[in-house]
Parts: sequence; structure tokens; C-alpha cells
Amino acid sequence: MRFFYFLFFITIICATAQENNVVSTVGLMNEVIESKDFNNPETVLETLQYESYENLKIAGNPDAVTGAGYKKSELRRTLSRTELYLSEKTSQHLYDREKGKKEVIEAAFVPGFEKPVYPIYNIKFQTKNLYDDIYYIFDQPYASPLREDAFKVYNFEQLKDSIIENRPVRVIAFTPTTTEVNTLSGKLYIDKETSGIARAQFFTQGNLDIAALHEYSFNRLHDIWLNEYSELFIRNVNTIKELELFGGRFEVGMRKESESTSDDQLYLILKNYNSNFKTNRKVNFGDVGISIQVEPEALNTPRGYWLKYRDKEPLTTSDLAQFMRLDSIVDASNIEKRLEIGEKFKVGYIPIGFFDVDLKYLVKFNEYEAFRIGFGGTTNEKLSENWRLGGYAAYGTGDQTWKYKINLGYRISEKDNTWINLYKVDDIQEFASAPFLTDARVYSLFEPRLINIPTFYLYKEYGVSLQQRILPALISEVSLSRKRISQTTDYIFAPNGNPFTNYVLSELTVAARWSPKNNYLKSPSGYQITSTGYPILSVQIDKGFSNVVESDFDYIKFATKAAYTIERLNNSKTEFLLEGHYANGDVPLTHLFHAYPNAPTKDEILQRFSVAGRNSFETMFFNEFFSDRLLTFQMRHQLAPLKIASWLQPEVVLTSRFALGDFNDTGDHLNVNFNRLNHGFTESGFEINKLFYGFGLSATYRYGAYHLPKFSDNIALKFTFYLEI
Repeated sequence: MRFFYFLFFITIICATAQENNVVSTVGLMNEVIESKDFNNPETVLETLQYESYENLKIAGNPDAVTGAGYKKSELRRTLSRTELYLSEKTSQHLYDREKGKKEVIEAAFVPGFEKPVYPIYNIKFQTKNLYDDIYYIFDQPYASPLREDAFKVYNFEQLKDSIIENRPVRVIAFTPTTTEVNTLSGKLYIDKETSGIARAQFFTQGNLDIAALHEYSFNRLHDIWLNEYSELFIRNVNTIKELELFGGRFEVGMRKESESTSDDQLYLILKNYNSNFKTNRKVNFGDVGISIQVEPEALNTPRGYWLKYRDKEPLTTSDLAQFMRLDSIVDASNIEKRLEIGEKFKVGYIPIGFFDVDLKYLVKFNEYEAFRIGFGGTTNEKLSENWRLGGYAAYGTGDQTWKYKINLGYRISEKDNTWINLYKVDDIQEFASAPFLTDARVYSLFEPRLINIPTFYLYKEYGVSLQQRILPALISEVSLSRKRISQTTDYIFAPNGNPFTNYVLSELTVAARWSPKNNYLKSPSGYQITSTGYPILSVQIDKGFSNVVESDFDYIKFATKAAYTIERLNNSKTEFLLEGHYANGDVPLTHLFHAYPNAPTKDEILQRFSVAGRNSFETMFFNEFFSDRLLTFQMRHQLAPLKIASWLQPEVVLTSRFALGDFNDTGDHLNVNFNRLNHGFTESGFEINKLFYGFGLSATYRYGAYHLPKFSDNIALKFTFYLEI
């Protein structure tokens, strides 16, 4: 009997000890999280500057770099000849509490390339600051174990204490408690005195075998730990995983678990050494908003420069032999040419010598022209870095008419990429469309709304424009133009009873787009976005002048747009788009506003079955509403992808749209019937995207003040098309 009492007593003691250990671990982690501001160099220090040397090595069996659709990977072509890929760089890292963070790449060695493959520097290989809420590995975000809600996604367990730099540290292991977000496992080494991170080890538990290490040195001046060394190792466990490097996808790992051997694997190893830390000293930060800057002379570093750094990371004789072979192999494989094609194809161009062919002009279809077949593009830097000549020519099989544009540009300033352009256009344009001059170029294999648009006007325009990047995050364009407008319909504009079917407009347009949260890479070839932040704000003013170069009307128009996106670790996101337009004066309907309707004016629901637009009102009929004051609001909430199979991961999106507008004097616009939007238009629906080769399905329902009597007229069923290039 005493024995059972003894066992019971021991059980109670063990349970109590375990519970106390959990409580103490939770308390310790709470202390670590609450002390972040006292240990994070970016909150403790006014400025920080240090040097770094980075060595990237990709090695292994080139047959591991394979897979359907990617057998022509540029990395695979190189590895198939060398079995090794190496690159090096040295940088100055700058931090200023007011201006932000910047990496200045002073020397870069990318064997075989005449100039750096700049996209490789855009990749977030490994987070540098462990106190950030998100930890990145190869552009993939993971929940940090130091985030405020860490206890929702991680379990923590205290291990045996240790010593780092003669300072006692606690060791805490963490493991994920959820699969709803991307998580890590690993160990944190916590300074007992400061509660700062003295060392960290991270591992993944997914398809990739990833190990990340951060080692720190203690700065006694500020009582904080500074990251002195970091390492990233990636190897596959049981399946192929695609990654992307310098514009081309490649795969790390093995083909199939059943077929795999150690010889099938491809490894990526990244090592980073930091030194010469300088704190709270004046920093020559340069332009704000640039997170990475590649110095013009970075590639002209002599080979001997790297010897002192390779003492830290010595290369084997075999490594060096393969390293030096890369020059001839990259050149023979013509990799640079293929990378150039890949980068330009993403935005819709194919480079052919000194000319970039614009894929947007090849083939289109609309109700007025039927098939529109054309050719266009622009000269590139191979012809001239300061001059460009571009344009297009297109023929409509329906109207049997040629259209064209000619554009001549000259770069006034390389520093802020200032161009002055002269242009002439003879083409068609959709009624009441109001594009922003500074909208970013987006390329899609086809334009969904264009197929459905029924009403166009003809215009002949010539003008001059000035494009400038005032700040890295602020681009602007100013244009002066003269347009001669004629109609394809019976529309008549009759201000004050004076009818016009054809008219001349002389306009001054001032436009700007500001992306204050974007980060940029600045290199000798220009600016590239390293990360997109929100909001993105656009504004545009159009002033029409009467009696200037025979122009007919005097007016002013204002337009503004704000886009905001919330992205989450479970790959869901919510997008908001707010857009407003206002016009005052004598403005013809051709140059007023609509809410981008996308419902063909047909009776049956299946007759209206077409392709949904990106930001259009799917149940609003074409020419149903026009406005001289218009406000639209759209929200899209994309749920986390449904992981049905490796090849089938559809995305469910919930949509809701609202439009409110008005019209001062509809009597000035003859031979056209339309409604005012003063009661507010609402529609909601859902999309199931990426079901098959980028295609999906959508359903949208119209309700509220403009709900139609016939139930089926309020419904829009359509294809969706989202294909990443």
C-alpha cells in the first residue's frame, strides 16, 4: 500500500514540475517577446553600418534540376556542364532609424556574365533581422517564433542551459502547433541577462530540408547581440520543389522518393559573414526608398580581390576548377540571351536584336474591329541608351481600317530616368474609359473585357510628354496633346444646344503614382521592385482648353485611385481598390466615366457567358450607366489555396463591388440612353480560379437599388483567367 502512495506522490511531483516548466518557459518567451525593443538593433540604435561577404554555392547532380516544363532551366544548362554554380558579393549594410535599411553591393562576381544577373539580388534568401514578425527563406514567408502571437502557432520547451561568449544562455526549442500557416522548428539561445537572441537555428518540416543558422557577437557598448554569421542550407527530402533563381525556375531535390538516391540531390548553400560593425555614427545613406543598390563598378573588381574573403570560405581544388570553367560555359550556352528574353517576356516583350517586339499588339478581338491583327514594339538599349523609337500598326478585319502609333523618345537625365516623347496616334478608344497615364504595365495573354466592349470612338492625336521618376517611389508624367474625335455611333454632344458629332480637344494632363511602401533595387540598368508595399496611390488632372489649336471645349477632370492589399502567412489575402473621378465643364460622353461594366447586352444568361475582367463590374451592362462624378469601391478576399493535389490547388475568391455616381445634365448627350448611378450599384460573388491552365469560373449577383425584375438578369456566370508568366 505504501508503494502505491509512493508512486502517487512521485506522479504528482513530476506533473507539478512539468507544469512549472511549461509555465516558466511561457514566462521566459513572454519576457523575450516583450524585450524585443531593448534587443532589436533597429530599435536600440540610431544607425548601424557593417560589411558583409556572401558566398552562394549550388552543387549536385544536374539531373536533379528537371521536371515537366522546366527542362530548359538556365541553371540546369549550367550545372549539366559544371556540376557547380558559384557567386560571391561584398556589401555595405546601412541602417538609419529615419531612412530605413539599404544594402550597397560594392563587388559582385557572377562567373560568365558580362553584367550581373540583377534579379538574383531581389531574392530574399534569408531574413537578416530575427526580430521581424516574418522570417523569409528563399522568398517564402514563415511565422517568426518571436512574433507577438507566437504562442498561437508554436509550442516552446526549455532545454539545458549553455554558454556563448562566456555569457549564460537559456536554450528553448520550438515546434509548430498548426499547419494553417508556414512555420519553422528550431532552437533559440536566449541571453539570461538581456533576454536577447545569442544564436538561432531554424528547420523546416515540409518537402524541403532547410536548415538556417544565425550566430551573434555581443556588443558591450549597447548590451545587444549583433548577427556575425548566417548560413542557409537547402536539400530535398522526398519530392521535387521548385525555386526560382535569376529569372529561371529550378528544382531542388529528387524526382520521386522511390527512385531517389543521395546522388540525385541538388544542394544550395549560402554563407554570410558580417564584420566591422559601426553603431550610432553618421551614415551616408543616399537615396531613400532603395533597399539594394549595385554600384556601377561592382563587376570590375579584379579576381585577386576575392582571395582575402575566400580564406573564410575556402574552395576546394575541384570547386575552383569548375568555378573558372563557368566563364566559357555560360558564354557558349548563351544563357545571358535567354535570361534577357525571360525577363522581358514577363512584361510582354520579346527582344530581337535591338528591337523589343510588344506581344500586346499581335492579335485581339472586339465587336467593332472583329479580329485586330498588328505588330509593334520599341528599340532597346542595344541601339541607343538615350534614344528610342517605337509604335505599332494594326488592322481590323471588321472595320477594314489600319491604325497606328509612332513614338520618338529621348532620355534627358539618366539619374531620374527622365524621357521626353513625341507621338502621333490614329486609333479607336472605348467610350468613357479613363485610364491613368502612370498605371504600371500589366501583360496578359488576352484582355478579357476587350472582347465584350461594344462602343468605341475614333481619334487622331499628336502630342508631347515628359516622364520622370522624381523619387524611387514616385513616378510622374506630363503631356500636352491635341485630339480630333469622330464617332462610330449616332452620338451627338450638344452643350447649350450646339450639336457636335466631331470635335477637337486640346489637353494638358498631369499624372503621378506614389508607392511609399515599395522597396527598390537600383543598378546601372535602372530600378527594379524588390518588394511591393501598400498603399499605392495615383492621381491625375486633365485640363481641356477651348480655342487652342482649334479646340472646342473648356473643362477640367480629376481622378484618384488607392490600392491596398493585406497578405497573410497562410497565402490568403484581401485586396481593396478605391477609385474616384470628377469632371466639370463641357465634357463629351466619350471622355466622361463609367465603372468598367462587363456584362454584354444580351437577353439570356448563357448568351452573356464570357470572360470576367480583373476589376470590372460583371453584372453591369455596357452603356447602362455613365457619370460625370463617380466613386467605386471593390474588395476581393482570396482564401488560402485548396490543396486537392499537387497539380490542382484552386483559389476561392469572394468579391464585392460598389459604385456611386451622378450626372449633371444628361440632356446635352443625344442619341444615347443611359441611367444615373445616384442610388448606388452593388454586386457580390465568388471566383474559383486556377482550375485548369489558369482558367476558372465565377458567379456574381446584382442586388440593391438597381436590382432587375428578371432574376436571371442579375446573375453573371463567367470564365476567369489568371496565368502567372
